[in-house]
Amino acid sequence: MTMATELPRPDAGETNYAELLVDGHRILPSLLDDFARARRVIHVSVFLFFHDPVGDAVARALIAAKERGVAVRVLLNVEKTAMGDPFSTGEREMMRHDPNVHHDPCNVKPLCERMRSAGIEVLDTNIEYGKEPPTHDSRLLSVARQIRQTIDLDAMHVDHRKLVVIDGAIAYCGGANIGAQYLYRHAFDVSKEARAEGDELKAAGNPEPWWKWHDSWTRFVGPVVRELDEHFRTRWVLDGGDEYDPVGFAPTTAIEKRGFAIHAARTFANAPDDQPNEVRELYVGLIARAERSIFIENPYLYHPAIVDALLQARTQRGDALRIDLVLTAREWNDSEFSHDAQQHHYDRYVAAGVSVHEYQNHFNHLKLAVFDERWSIHGSTNLNFRSLENDNDFELVVLVDDEALALHVLAEVRDVDITRSKTFTRQDVEGDTMAALRIRTRDPRTVLLVSRKLL
Repeated sequence: MTMATELPRPDAGETNYAELLVDGHRILPSLLDDFARARRVIHVSVFLFFHDPVGDAVARALIAAKERGVAVRVLLNVEKTAMGDPFSTGEREMMRHDPNVHHDPCNVKPLCERMRSAGIEVLDTNIEYGKEPPTHDSRLLSVARQIRQTIDLDAMHVDHRKLVVIDGAIAYCGGANIGAQYLYRHAFDVSKEARAEGDELKAAGNPEPWWKWHDSWTRFVGPVVRELDEHFRTRWVLDGGDEYDPVGFAPTTAIEKRGFAIHAARTFANAPDDQPNEVRELYVGLIARAERSIFIENPYLYHPAIVDALLQARTQRGDALRIDLVLTAREWNDSEFSHDAQQHHYDRYVAAGVSVHEYQNHFNHLKLAVFDERWSIHGSTNLNFRSLENDNDFELVVLVDDEALALHVLAEVRDVDITRSKTFTRQDVEGDTMAALRIRTRDPRTVLLVSRKLL
């Protein structure tokens, strides 16, 4: 593991706290409650922010906070939200199920204007990357210069991070965007197919007649919040926002502490610059040093550095190293090419003794990992080319060193989700069925996309 991915050290003084929130019905109420308690500042950075009932609820909460005197800043990608369905979110189709939605939910501009009219600062992260930011901060100017010198202006470089910071005291990060498929008030039925369940909810007049995704955010309290807020501030200024004074760190004595008091935590981030991808190097390093177990749950796992590291670790340690991958099934994956690229490695995994599980009935959008029942990763990063190459997207994760939290993730996510998944066998990948043939044979279009590192 390189110096760039040095593992976190225990924090002196204030303690960090972490609470894992699995699925939208746990994330949304917690987020709205913390917004209602905010007194100084709210920072929101998301990739997609849909103009649907959930987006409206979040916007109302932010406007109410602004009316109380809270400074509110929001980063989102207007253009890519408008492309929500080409990203296969199914947003427009979902909202046709809702009799109360009569507008285009992917057009977030009216919602942005409503927030701006209330005094909220809203910036679009779909920026001109060649433009120099209006700042005198030498560090930020250096970061901007690295990005300008590295990026391909013809490529899509998105800020894929999902990050919220409240009062310099509470932070959220994870995989979910702001929208009805990610955040909701009523849990989905794991035994029912997502779209069939949505049809039932519509027929019953349920207020959430949508299909829902399996996702997570983690809520942090403590010193790691300062790191997360600094990542927000850096991107805010690079996008042309004001150089506001950082909010002082709020002691945890005045904040609702939930979940686990954790040993140590540190953020790892990457951007389209000339530096090695920190998140990729973090994963590869933790895989290489794992001695007992590796658990990864991710919707897109096919970057060669991760695949090769997993196979090498299993070859070196054999049955002493348990490896479980919980991935997305073809029927519910939002990208057939990504799934094709992912399944291409199943025969090698199964032959090496790596357990491969595909989550059933709902799209699995979690991005979590645990190593040796001690280290856990929480964040937005997919394990694909877009997230893990040196010069593509903006990503962020938090690495936590804490056995109690790691064991909790294994019990509440790995052990539960494996029971809701199909586990692949040698027959599944080596047999003469069409499904096995599809695993072993990639679509030529997938081969082209992979060769250009576009997935």
